[in-house]
Amino acid sequence: MSNAEFSGVLVISRKGHDKGTFYVIKSVTDDKHVFVVNGVNRHTSKPKRKNIRHLSITGCRVAAIDDQNIKKAIAEYRAKVNDGTLKVKK
Repeated sequence: MSNAEFSGVLVISRKGHDKGTFYVIKSVTDDKHVFVVNGVNRHTSKPKRKNIRHLSITGCRVAAIDDQNIKKAIAEYRAKVNDGTLKVKK
């Protein structure tokens, strides 16, 4: 698993107390874990370490990994899901 391959990918947490939360992968730590951020309570300066098996990849990618772009991308994706434009696997 390479850092360039997963960096900037929008994901949804599927396990843990943060289930259903949207995140963006900031970096890969090892074969099983990544650092994720959401721009609200998990900023780029303090990412959350998350097991990759507990995440669902959306297929959407954020161009620049900074708090403003991450918040905007998550809001746009959530709006499309709420409109019914996109379907999220539950």
